[in-house]
Amino acid sequence: MTNPIVLHRPRIFRETPSVRFHDISVEGSNGIDLVEHQGRATSPPNTRYGLKQWYFHKHQTDNNRVIKGQRLFELFYSGWDSPHWFVFLDETTGALEIPPHCYHRSMSCASGSILLNHAVRDEEYDERKEFNPQVVWKAAMVTPCYHGIRPCEADHFIQTGELFK
Repeated sequence: MTNPIVLHRPRIFRETPSVRFHDISVEGSNGIDLVEHQGRATSPPNTRYGLKQWYFHKHQTDNNRVIKGQRLFELFYSGWDSPHWFVFLDETTGALEIPPHCYHRSMSCASGSILLNHAVRDEEYDERKEFNPQVVWKAAMVTPCYHGIRPCEADHFIQTGELFK
């Protein structure tokens, strides 16, 4: 199985006593979003009936980088050999690349999280059309794969917002 998960790692370009300078740019980025979860949160939230909702961008590639806290992303992309993934991010993992047409959602740790999205938007991007959550059933039919976290850890994080101690 080929792992399709792409993480853009920071590059340290200068260090002085107790200080590091990181280049966190992502090639092609033409938008940057600051996304804050205040406490444990899921984005997009479940419906009032408890069904999972997903974002699906047609004209944007996300490159999500956690700068505070932890997030667990759930991805479903039919263009991958293994389409369903859980990917764990914290301040050390880099920016997770989420291609257009990939269903995605994220859950924050109990104390919340802040991330930067180094977005790559094409000329047809319109934020009024790119952020309309959808309910998707396909993901429930496929056994997920895991990156940066084991299945039991992901289940625990989803239930509690914390990693095992």
